[in-house]
Amino acid sequence: MLATTSRPALPFLTFALALGLYGCGGAHWHRPDADSVAAANDQKACRKDAQAKFGTASALAMQSSNDPRFGPMGPSQTDLRMQESQAVSACMRKKGYVLVPDAN
Repeated sequence: MLATTSRPALPFLTFALALGLYGCGGAHWHRPDADSVAAANDQKACRKDAQAKFGTASALAMQSSNDPRFGPMGPSQTDLRMQESQAVSACMRKKGYVLVPDAN
């Protein structure tokens, strides 16, 4: 019997694939009707929106709290960064971009 992938796992698998492509020589966002400047501007806008939703690096460092009885309270900086990255990816896909590997 073939195993099927559940819907909640798809965003994680997409992120893992993108991260794998990025780690193996890099990747970039591509849309046929957009040049590299437009792609960079769109990515910057998506990142700004994601940071407004999940916070910036300095805000993340200030908000982390650790209760000695229970450990970290709330999401870690890593969790928030991953959520930000996923939000940027979703935003770029919504704008019609696809992540493609860099040509070597």
